[in-house]
Amino acid sequence: MKNKYYSVSRAGLLALTLTAAFAFTTAAFAYTPAASDVNGLARVTSDGVLPGSLWYNGDLNHVNGLANENSDGLGAGQYAHVFDDFNVPTGQIWNITGVYSNNYMSYVSSGGTTTAVEWSIRQGIVNGNGGTLIAGGTAGPGNFTVLFHNAGDFGFTEFSVNAQNLSGILLASGTYFLNVTPIGNGFGRSFTSDTSGAGCIGNPCGNNGNAFFDSNFFGANYQPTSVQGQPGDFSMGVQGTVVPEPATWALLGLGTLLVAVRRRRSA
Repeated sequence: MKNKYYSVSRAGLLALTLTAAFAFTTAAFAYTPAASDVNGLARVTSDGVLPGSLWYNGDLNHVNGLANENSDGLGAGQYAHVFDDFNVPTGQIWNITGVYSNNYMSYVSSGGTTTAVEWSIRQGIVNGNGGTLIAGGTAGPGNFTVLFHNAGDFGFTEFSVNAQNLSGILLASGTYFLNVTPIGNGFGRSFTSDTSGAGCIGNPCGNNGNAFFDSNFFGANYQPTSVQGQPGDFSMGVQGTVVPEPATWALLGLGTLLVAVRRRRSA
């Protein structure tokens, strides 16, 4: 027997796909400064990657999207979260300053707006288990932006939803899962964009199908997105800097010490 999550969300996504057959906007959209400003939401580049990205899963592939939203047309307090995995390479530590996702959104066109952006980074997500929360929060006004990206498909426009000014988040090497979700004010819908890895940075590169869906509205508890026919990957990214390892800091300190010794000897 199909659960509520499968039957309702699957039907909704299928409707989007059918719409695409009649009103598909191609990837050859002409980017200009004027076209890259929708209702004052400016966009500075024509691809989906944001400055300072350490990982980016790739641009939208114009195929589909999966519900990624909070307190919009679903209702107050109703949410749907899409998580996708990224790797911090062996030997690196990342200092995270921002996170983002690219979403098909109709908040503004439906008479609403984005009031905040919620985000979380987890480890160890498996079917039915959200693993461990590493970091997360809600970025309010002044700490998030919603940037126009693409004219979109399915009657929706694609926007980059970016939580900014994050601090104190250091990720050691390993595999993590990211979610970045816009919070609305009762209007419209949001679907994070499918990607096939075009323009990706880091690993995985929009190609491993290891994403999960969690939603109180659709009755999903960290289920693989393949449950409702969405086995692919989703357009999102992580911004920050690479911090030297402790061993690297030790070598830097040793270099400073050697320079000081040499200076004393030459004095």
